[in-house]
Amino acid sequence: MIHPVWRLIAPALTLTAGLLRPDMGAAQTPEQEKLWEAQRAQSQAEQKAKAELLASQRAARRADPMAWVRTLNPLGEGGWQFRAVAADGSWAAFSTEHQMKRSGRLITAWLRQEYPEPQRNSAGDIYFSYVEKIQFDCANERARALLIIYYSDNNITGSESSEATDVKQAVWVPIVPGTPSENIYQWACEVANGKAHS
Repeated sequence: MIHPVWRLIAPALTLTAGLLRPDMGAAQTPEQEKLWEAQRAQSQAEQKAKAELLASQRAARRADPMAWVRTLNPLGEGGWQFRAVAADGSWAAFSTEHQMKRSGRLITAWLRQEYPEPQRNSAGDIYFSYVEKIQFDCANERARALLIIYYSDNNITGSESSEATDVKQAVWVPIVPGTPSENIYQWACEVANGKAHS
């Protein structure tokens, strides 16, 4: 189906092309055809090379996910600690005890996520890392996101954009057993309980 806007533009383009070309039936010259073929071949070769490079990078991450994690800046000054990496090396998760807060059974903490390949947020912006302010409900095994800050580069660097949620409207999500979320949830609740007893 042709997009409505394209219906309006296409006739104008055809008319313009006809005005610019003295002979409507003229074909490309052999030189133009050769140039077009060469450009098309070069474009296909570049796309193939990119696909092969991406495939080899993914294979390397699957073989040794920690090799990619070791290329990331641990950002120790922010108290970031490595928590988990996907089996295929498609993401790595970090947490920090800096600015961790407790209110009854509610724990608020910062998490960090890194990716080796570009991701897109809800606004369509590309990012390679983000930090998330999460509130955990240690009594009811659930969590909710309060703030997410996306970064255009790894190691929470580059340009940034954010999405904030009003605490009253933030949706609670159950912690699913056996997932990375459960690992982070247990860490947050155990650390907060440890702090409470110290």
